[in-house]
Amino acid sequence: MIKVKAINTGVADNNPDVEPFDVRPILAEGTDPFEAIMRRAEAVPENGRLVIDAPFNPSPLRRVMAGKGFSSRACKLAEGHWRVDFNRDGGADWQHTAEAEVLPEGALVWREEDGVHIDVRKLSPPAPMVAILRLLDRLEETVTVVVHHERVPHFLFPELAERRWRVTRMAEDFVNVRLWLDREGA
Repeated sequence: MIKVKAINTGVADNNPDVEPFDVRPILAEGTDPFEAIMRRAEAVPENGRLVIDAPFNPSPLRRVMAGKGFSSRACKLAEGHWRVDFNRDGGADWQHTAEAEVLPEGALVWREEDGVHIDVRKLSPPAPMVAILRLLDRLEETVTVVVHHERVPHFLFPELAERRWRVTRMAEDFVNVRLWLDREGA
C-alpha cells in the first residue's frame, strides 16, 4: 500500500514568509487554477515552498506536484478550506503517515471520520468507474464511501444498483462532485 502524507490537525503553513495562494476565488469564478499553480511552482527554488488554499484536498494536484519533486502536507482548516504546503525537496516525503492508497487506475483512497474516500478527479474514463467499482467490490465492512469526481457519473448509477449500493447524498461544486454511497439495507 502506498502511504500519503496528510496532516489533519494544525496549520500546514506556519512560516509568515510564504503567503498562501488562495485558489478558492478562482474556482468560484469557474476557472481552473492549474496553470497559475504550475507557473508559481516553476518559480519555487530547491527547498522552497508553495502554499495553496483550496476548497478541498486537491489530491490530483498533489500527485502532479510529487512528480515535479514536491512533498506535500494537507490540513483541513474549516469546511471548504484546505491548506496544502508543498515543499520542493525531491518529493521524497509525500508518501508517509496518512493511510491512503493509490489504486492501479491512479485513484487515491483514504479514510476519514465520515467514511472511506476515493478521489477519481483527473482520471480519464473509464478509470473513475473502474476504480470506484473495484473499491466497492473489495469492501467487506459496512461503511459510507465518499466519491470525489469531476462530474456526475451517470453511467455509474446502474452499476451501483446492481451491486446493491445507493447514492444517499450528492454535492456539486466546480470540478468537485461528491457522492456519498451506502450499501442498501445498511
